[in-house]
Amino acid sequence: MERNITTKVLDNTVISAGLKEIKTINLIERCIKRYKLVTSKHVFEETLKGFSNPIIKNCYSEIEVHEINEETFNFLLDYLERRFPYLHRGELSSFLVALLKYAENGKPYYYVTDDNKMRNKIPKILNDPVLKSKLKNPITPENFNLTGTIGLILRLKYRGLISKEEAKKIADDLENSSFRVTPELLKKLRED
Repeated sequence: MERNITTKVLDNTVISAGLKEIKTINLIERCIKRYKLVTSKHVFEETLKGFSNPIIKNCYSEIEVHEINEETFNFLLDYLERRFPYLHRGELSSFLVALLKYAENGKPYYYVTDDNKMRNKIPKILNDPVLKSKLKNPITPENFNLTGTIGLILRLKYRGLISKEEAKKIADDLENSSFRVTPELLKKLRED
């Protein structure tokens, strides 16, 4: 019997942190030991702009890129970009992958983003009447699985895929980088 693997739908903030900010481990390699990793075509295109070809090729050999060309996806992406012009296409498209491919179909998933604007607007987006009218199975903010890079790392730590010592070093990596993280979250990474 095949076990139901949780899919992590990544946006560019998480991929960039794994490629640039975290030096201690290869975050993508650790994640694939436990999870299926996916993202949107738009996030892939964003990542291409920020990293060299060999780095991208290696990273995306482990991440499935969804190129969704469905009427509902395209309509909602255009609508959300107009409705929330300060949110980026990458975050919106990866959110829609999580919503339309996983949440709406009852598949185990987490949408992983560190973009605070996006995270703060998800309840408003999920309660938007236009979006709700396009869904087969409406999803409430309480039912939408959301985490960030730190939450993902903590899950890997609790599952034994990152050692306590590695988690402490990752906290140091993030503290000494341009990654925005609160002292409280760094403390959680450093806890035994």
